Amino acid sequence: MIKPVAHSLYGLLSVAALLISGCAGVSQKAPQGKLTAPAAAASCSAPAPTLRAAYNRSYQIHGRLYHPLQSAADYNVRGLASWYGWESGSKTSMGTPFRPRAYTAASRDLPLPTCARVTNLSNGRSIVVLVNDRGPFVDGRSMDLSYGAASALGMTHQGTAAVQIVALAPSSITPTGANGSGPSVPMHTQEIQGPTQTYLQTGAFKALNHATAERNHLISYGFLDVLIVPGLVKGQQFYKVQVGPLPDGIAAVKAVAAMKKMGFHDFYPVEQ
Repeated sequence: MIKPVAHSLYGLLSVAALLISGCAGVSQKAPQGKLTAPAAAASCSAPAPTLRAAYNRSYQIHGRLYHPLQSAADYNVRGLASWYGWESGSKTSMGTPFRPRAYTAASRDLPLPTCARVTNLSNGRSIVVLVNDRGPFVDGRSMDLSYGAASALGMTHQGTAAVQIVALAPSSITPTGANGSGPSVPMHTQEIQGPTQTYLQTGAFKALNHATAERNHLISYGFLDVLIVPGLVKGQQFYKVQVGPLPDGIAAVKAVAAMKKMGFHDFYPVEQ
């Protein structure tokens, strides 16, 4: 039986590194301070939205009518952001591929596409996202962030975070062949792709309460970096329980070996 000790994955793996060769020099704490990431406005480019496009017209969801803004100029909102991942399907409201690791977002009100700077008010981390989808349709929330954006802002474990959202001016790119009816405009947008990260997964559960029980079990043994990631597996909803991400410099195979030596046997590495 392993005595519960509150440590982050960084601390646990630093201790585990003593049990295996080749893992010397691993950082023993998570990075602090502001995020080092490609966050310049130039990294996200989007033309002026085509207001005739279907995704910029008034729409109705769950009986409520929404009217997107005609312009994102002077948009500066403080609100609550949530995040969404692999469970959200393969297409955005604009008809473009949804990439969970890209720095993208959904807004009920902003015209699509719009680049916006999002700042996590609890830790000061700030990134630029491409708003290319509609949502969230939950009262009290201002924006849905992709998994990649939420991870970069350090809010995946909390689920939601207080944020500042500032819309950026459209790029000078002129869309070619935009007729307002199809997804031709998104060809000229540019997303920032978040880095692939490695996690240790303990399982995937059909029921959220089972995933929550697994997460609580891991936390009781001292794992603080435990994430429940919703996703689709062959069209069915699953909730994956993952520990991580692994610190830089830790090979997944060595991390799994270290966990087994510590008494845990159900971990396997996944990348997302």
